[in-house]
Amino acid sequence: MIKVSVNGEVKELDENLNIKQLITALNYKTKGFAIAVNTTFVSIKSYEETIIQDGDTIDILAPVQGG
Repeated sequence: MIKVSVNGEVKELDENLNIKQLITALNYKTKGFAIAVNTTFVSIKSYEETIIQDGDTIDILAPVQGG
């Protein structure tokens, strides 16, 4: 198990998860979001090759409407 911060909350996850697996593990179902790992945005096409490491800070950002 590894510990990571997801949107400011510490989570324990299995080792060697990629971003796509992380989204499933967190049961995240919102559409149209962006993910940053250690303040660097990860493109959707890189989700399967980006492995989450112990101590990573992950931000899942949903779009906000406003005017």
